[in-house]
Amino acid sequence: MARLFLVVLATALFAAITGCGGSSATPPPPPRRVATPAKPPPGQFLRVHAARRAVELTLIAGDGHSNNGFNFDGYGRGELLVSVPRGWRVTVHYKNAGSFRSSCAVVTGPSAARPAFAGASTPNPVVGYRNGETSTFSFAATRVGTYRLASLVPGQEPARMWDVLEVTRGGRPSIAARPGP
Repeated sequence: MARLFLVVLATALFAAITGCGGSSATPPPPPRRVATPAKPPPGQFLRVHAARRAVELTLIAGDGHSNNGFNFDGYGRGELLVSVPRGWRVTVHYKNAGSFRSSCAVVTGPSAARPAFAGASTPNPVVGYRNGETSTFSFAATRVGTYRLASLVPGQEPARMWDVLEVTRGGRPSIAARPGP
């Protein structure tokens, strides 16, 4: 038994000295974390006109590389939450800063093809706008509920190019960033 132990020990020592049975290569370094640029503060995209019960919302499609460019104001996947009281007028100033066509519409949920409110989309939302093109649309937020601000160009909403519009029973308009799903 002792002799077997010595044979096993000698074999292990020989393997360790000659490099047999293992790799002499240096292990790879741990992966580097690449810093992602900070997203812009959401407050800069909403202007409130309380006396007129109106808001202006700026939505810049493809604003940076967040969510692979499928974003509004740098936010996608429902990360941007805009709240507006029922009965207020919402004016959206839209610009495409991305490298692909996109659009903007307020819709009831995933895969919805029509605007949730009259006038709540860029013209031809399925065709979209090219880089640098702009549009403005306006609508009355007449129904309480949770809606999506989405691009209706095919493939973009499934690529998570949407954020959230919440029409509330009252209160003040607001805009905030939150973690996406």
